[in-house]
Amino acid sequence: MEGDLSTVPLMDTLELLHGEAKSGRLLIRADVPLFLRFRDGEIVGGGILDWEGFEAIATFDLASREGRFRFVAGEEEGTPIFPFRTLVAEWARLSDEWRRFRTQVDAPSRVLEAPRASGTYAVFSPRLSVRGAAKRWGVPLIIAMERVWRGVLEDELVPLAFYRWFTMKVRHPLAGRRRLRHPFADVVSRLDGRRTLGELIQDGLPLDRVRAFLIEEIRAGKLKPPGRGALLRDLTWENGGASAKTA
Repeated sequence: MEGDLSTVPLMDTLELLHGEAKSGRLLIRADVPLFLRFRDGEIVGGGILDWEGFEAIATFDLASREGRFRFVAGEEEGTPIFPFRTLVAEWARLSDEWRRFRTQVDAPSRVLEAPRASGTYAVFSPRLSVRGAAKRWGVPLIIAMERVWRGVLEDELVPLAFYRWFTMKVRHPLAGRRRLRHPFADVVSRLDGRRTLGELIQDGLPLDRVRAFLIEEIRAGKLKPPGRGALLRDLTWENGGASAKTA
């Protein structure tokens, strides 16, 4: 079974697989690829590349109409994450929450600082990303996003022109070569692994070009850093834009 989300909504496909008690994997090819594991019609696992679990699943917009899907029947192990009806209801709710919170902060990779550095937001002194704050607070990512969203609205937090992945160093085999025939020649020629991506951007390499390169390389399976599923999710959200301030 396969199709296009523009004609067959994801929710309809989930309902069909649940109703027919199917077992196997639902593979969704979109800006952010998603896989779901079914056992007897219940979702027992899934995620985005190496980022697995319901937290990852719920960052894929359940109402998205862009992408293609394919179901591959087969045996799958595991227990349901939640009963099917509970899972899809919570997924739909979180999709709405992500859209709302991203009106102020484009992605969990965004780094913020707290001018007053007190109370709940003391973790943002020094500056920290939303993902980093979720770990410090010991809460799910969506809870951290809500706290940050509220902090920005109340002027307790200031989003900076800096992302978590700026600290990455990438070494490309074509670095240093001249007259490269590569769609991202301007980027790969400077990726010698000695400077962070943030340093290269600060030195003049366009942010949108670096981001586009990372998205393309991760999607193609050519760049496989640990946490690449979460990184791809953040990069595509950043690329989609939001009304987050920069400073």
